[in-house]
Amino acid sequence: MSKVLVSIAISLMIIWVAGCGAPGIKLESNAQDQFALAKAEFDKNHWLKAIEGFQKVIFNFPGADIVDTAQFYLSMSYYNNKDYELGAVEFRRLMTNYPQSAFYAESQYMTGVCYLKNTPGHYSLDQEDLKKAIQQLQDFIIDNPDSPLVEQAQQAITEGMTKLAHKEYDNGMLYFKLYQYKSAAIYFQYVIDTYTGTSYAAASLYRLAEISFKKSEYAEALSKFNSFITVYPENELVPKAEEYIEQIHRLLETADVSDKS
Repeated sequence: MSKVLVSIAISLMIIWVAGCGAPGIKLESNAQDQFALAKAEFDKNHWLKAIEGFQKVIFNFPGADIVDTAQFYLSMSYYNNKDYELGAVEFRRLMTNYPQSAFYAESQYMTGVCYLKNTPGHYSLDQEDLKKAIQQLQDFIIDNPDSPLVEQAQQAITEGMTKLAHKEYDNGMLYFKLYQYKSAAIYFQYVIDTYTGTSYAAASLYRLAEISFKKSEYAEALSKFNSFITVYPENELVPKAEEYIEQIHRLLETADVSDKS
């Protein structure tokens, strides 16, 4: 059973237990009072009771004006309870069922945040949720360029892209250390093309130059090291790139003298 199904089962159990007389959120006669009870639990950080309360608003008063607000706070309750997978489900439900809601844009953003929070901590593990988070946040920025959340979304995207780049760069380094330069170069070029704004793009360009040097392709290596210094003048690898350039010049001068003699 997936995490989402487990979370839904728990939510339904909460409602069932409440219906059996266990302490919980009582059923009010109107949506406003029902929402007020749920919001009071939300404000006290009682996330499970808040979930129960907001669900009662949604299920018992589906035509009420406040139902989209209840849906948003239901989603936030799951998020605050660290149930990010089901939080994403509920934020998406708001976007699907209430496209005109004042909470639509924030739900779009929070869906991406939920995906991001649900991502495994170590970059080497499966990062499918991270890819979904980046896409969701990119869509949010395109759809809401003036939102005050854009800066946070951009920062989250950069962090996510850096994490993905780290994984691909490490794959390249594995082949690099095994002297399988062709395979290593494929990974490094992918990082440069796909994750241009990350620090691993700079490191990948440096490694491509280093591969050319190790393959005795000195003209190509020289061009790449010079490009690296031009594009990333403050990078910590610049001194090593300059050492390679000096070494290449000496090798080329030696080769030129040998040819003349």
